[in-house]
Amino acid sequence: MLMATMHDVRSSTARFVETKYFHLLNQAQRSSGQLIYVAPNYMRKATAEPRQARLTINGDRLTIEQQGERTREVSLQDYSEIGPLVESVRATLAGDLAALTRYFTTTLEGGADNWTLTLTPREPRLRELVAAIRIQGERNAISDVQTLEADGDRTDMAVLPDSK
Repeated sequence: MLMATMHDVRSSTARFVETKYFHLLNQAQRSSGQLIYVAPNYMRKATAEPRQARLTINGDRLTIEQQGERTREVSLQDYSEIGPLVESVRATLAGDLAALTRYFTTTLEGGADNWTLTLTPREPRLRELVAAIRIQGERNAISDVQTLEADGDRTDMAVLPDSK
């Protein structure tokens, strides 16, 4: 049911506040900006604070733009660790359960108004990097993405509706 509801979303924009917790640092690092999704395979994460940066995924291509650095473009197929991480959010937004289960074991808890999708990597190489990804949402909108890294680091991204 959740995947069908998510599949109905053709585009969305939201603000994000991301907090990264590093086990070797005492202070978390925060960033914020805007997220854009256009079905089925376009996503952009435009960071405004603390430093402007933009990650754009269009199909198989990842473009990385950071203030003061040259633009880099890579194929997700060439980086077996990045592709599944991108798909964790993109396939959830697209309601593509087949793509999710290709890379992850999935567990869905809760109901339509408050759900949590836990993704556990299938591939040993990916499990060396990521222990789990927890995506929380309400109806057809993601509200939080938590990435638990194998080394103890953690990233929490709160996804907030765009104020119109």
